[in-house]
Amino acid sequence: MSDAGLRKSLRELSEVIGISGFETEARALIQQEIDPLVNEAWVDPLGNLLAIRKGAKEHPRILLDAHVDEIGFIVRYIHDNGFLRLTPIGGWDPRILPGHRVILRPHDTKPSTQVFGVIGASPPHLTTSKQRESVIAIEDLYVDIGVKSDEAVEAMGIRIGTPLTVWQPFIELPDDSVSGKAFDDRVGCLIIVEVLKRLAKASDHKSTVAVNFAVGEEVGGRGARTGAYTLEPDVALALECTSAGDMPGIPPHKSPTTLGKGAAVTVADRTLIVHPKVLASLEQVAKAENIPFQYKQPLGGGTDGGPISQSRKGVPTGVVSVPCRYIHSAISLLRLGDIKAAIDLVYGFTRSWKP
Repeated sequence: MSDAGLRKSLRELSEVIGISGFETEARALIQQEIDPLVNEAWVDPLGNLLAIRKGAKEHPRILLDAHVDEIGFIVRYIHDNGFLRLTPIGGWDPRILPGHRVILRPHDTKPSTQVFGVIGASPPHLTTSKQRESVIAIEDLYVDIGVKSDEAVEAMGIRIGTPLTVWQPFIELPDDSVSGKAFDDRVGCLIIVEVLKRLAKASDHKSTVAVNFAVGEEVGGRGARTGAYTLEPDVALALECTSAGDMPGIPPHKSPTTLGKGAAVTVADRTLIVHPKVLASLEQVAKAENIPFQYKQPLGGGTDGGPISQSRKGVPTGVVSVPCRYIHSAISLLRLGDIKAAIDLVYGFTRSWKP
């Protein structure tokens, strides 16, 4: 895929809205892409988008998993004067929230309906020096959508439980870099789509590849657990964005990954010790095909790989990630070359894995 095509696909996936529990819009976009590339695709009762690309043999069945959901919020309270209070869905850093624009998806409206607002807090002119030096708790923040009353809010289709997230457009930057929202984990979704495109052109592909565009990762890996149970894989890869620490103030020995050094291969994290055979296979593919890769420093974080590995009788599982700065904030930054390396590595794994 050309760099222009990669940017276009990532832009579409980044800008679509789909917080945990409200993934419908993002899932529909992905399903349009994969329907021509697989033998069957369906949405399970939890909301996962599952699909199978048959190979020459039924087994080994290789599972590729990436989560569709992004972190966000739901409305928890509506003030009489039209201001909204928030409950976080997924892990946010409250330090960076005040002043950001948000986008809401009102209930009982067209999917294209958008309501914008801003996360507000008391201005510095009306606070003490002590208040200005402290981090404002999320429960003390509010959203201002510019209306005067709770009746006006409700007339717009907004009620308790309405989903919203911070809104940041996709932007191209120098040196192969891009920034945007929801790279965690629309990048993983993009990797799966691109691997499926390559498999569709490979007439000699032997293994069957099952995929799960999983819901609910940001609230506990819920979709990965049920999806793996349904698909019954022999081996699995979780595809993710992961924290990069190559920035001022973080020493190298505390930086999990670095931008520009290729795909990040996990050895161990909080939820998974990668199966040695899976790790060895990823290493062999990368070295044989000259694919740039790096090891993610253990043991921080967790992915869908944890619940997948514990499905049914157990599944040998690995994790391939793309390094990303400022993860779990309003906006992230990564390099396209690292995405391309991850695509090459995952595709090579599907072609070479042997039980």
